[in-house]
Amino acid sequence: MAAVTVSAARDTAEDQATRRDVQVGLVFAAICITAVATLAVSLLFPAVGADGWFSYASVQPSGAFFWAFLTLAAVNLVVAVVAGIIATLLLVSARGWRWATAGAALAVVGVGFYAAGVGGWAMLYYFAANSSQLDATTATAFIESVNADGIRLFGAAAGGAGMIALAVVLLSIGLWRSGNVPKWLPVVAVIGSLITFVLPTDGPLGVLVEAPQAITSVITGWLAWQFVRTSHRTSSGPPDPAAAQT
Repeated sequence: MAAVTVSAARDTAEDQATRRDVQVGLVFAAICITAVATLAVSLLFPAVGADGWFSYASVQPSGAFFWAFLTLAAVNLVVAVVAGIIATLLLVSARGWRWATAGAALAVVGVGFYAAGVGGWAMLYYFAANSSQLDATTATAFIESVNADGIRLFGAAAGGAGMIALAVVLLSIGLWRSGNVPKWLPVVAVIGSLITFVLPTDGPLGVLVEAPQAITSVITGWLAWQFVRTSHRTSSGPPDPAAAQT
């Protein structure tokens, strides 16, 4: 009877370890996919008009692509942020957890605002430039009136981006204090987040600007996966038969 109990306990521990490895492995895969997608978003970002704003002339020829591109970009950011939060919290399990927890909460709210803003752009510009009920003159005037109200147009996305940047700082402090990552990793993560506010994030240059964030997120995901797997090896072991009998 004791042997059966020991075997069942061992199987349960092994199943739990396997399940955790698979779950964290999926998080790492999501981070890798979204990192590559983020670089693709920068490279393929739709061109703006001659005045630096999206215009009827810049949106109308590729309206379907514009809508799908921005919608998927918003979804990609949500997945990237959530996966990055999970990986960070796994690494910051003790020392630094308060910083990481605060950053995680702020990042979730921030990415919600950002995604709502980008999704709003997708719908607004698509229907403004591709609606069968608006002629070119009316559609052009409508888009120009929208662009004139930058606070409402870009407020949600800009506010969300600012919250995410602050969240990256808090999460990076947690990673630094945890001692579970190289010290340069959170430093590069913070720098990579801040430079997106001062340098272009579209086109080939945008790929270079976004690269530090993409690289540090992948490394963080990898370290989280290895951290969990190592924790299983060091904490697991064959159950004590004497303890099982009691």
